[in-house]
Amino acid sequence: MKRALKNLAALCCAALMLLGSARAEALNVLLIGLDGDGETGRSDTMMLCRIDEESGEVRLASFLRDLYVRIPGYGRTRLNAAYVYGGAPLLRQTLEECFGVTIDRSLTVNFSLLKSLVDDMGGVEITLTQAEARHLNETLGGAPDLKEGAQLLDGYQALSYSRIRKIDSDFQRTQRQQNVIRALVERARSLSWISLARLAVRYLGEVETDLSLGDLSALLPLARQADLSNLQSARVPFEGAYEEAVIDGMQVLVPDLEANRAQLAAFWDAP
Repeated sequence: MKRALKNLAALCCAALMLLGSARAEALNVLLIGLDGDGETGRSDTMMLCRIDEESGEVRLASFLRDLYVRIPGYGRTRLNAAYVYGGAPLLRQTLEECFGVTIDRSLTVNFSLLKSLVDDMGGVEITLTQAEARHLNETLGGAPDLKEGAQLLDGYQALSYSRIRKIDSDFQRTQRQQNVIRALVERARSLSWISLARLAVRYLGEVETDLSLGDLSALLPLARQADLSNLQSARVPFEGAYEEAVIDGMQVLVPDLEANRAQLAAFWDAP
């Protein structure tokens, strides 16, 4: 499973299986999407996915890349540099030490080929704001002309949507990435077992992960059972628990670690 990292499509495919799974105990899996080619890219997407079989709930917490934190052995800098310095193990250690989370497994892939997965699944339905539709039309050009409201996006459009940042901020950008995950989960529920198996065979070989083959074989049959009504999401830092700053020429988010730990713990344990 430890092949060269190539695409977020594998990340999303794995997320589809994780979000539809059920286990005797909650499983916490860190989903890491890279923004460059090869193994040295910074982690552009960091989502901690928790699946609780007992309650039937799925929770997804996104950590913003501009969080200014202490990376063990390297001092304080942006969170997305942790992967550059020490890969998934160091990123996991950083998140655990800074935010008090428990991470059982991780999945790492490149962000660039989300396009392939979405196209292979027949597109995803996303509800666009007027500003998002206008930005995509100006950026992508050509047909179809996207409009405000529910739109069926192809792979290129979904990838571009998940990367939008100029019209607002990284907070909204992170929400858009979560929206794509939700849309992919919904799309997976309409696919046949054969189609899902083909997607797994095609994309999971591109994932660097410490999930065992037993984990994966148990997850695949549950992919179509995902219940979006039980998918809760959050973003770190939480509102009111950080300050914006410029440090060493970098625009960063300086988190109140105690406040964020408390709110994250409450998010995991909320009824």
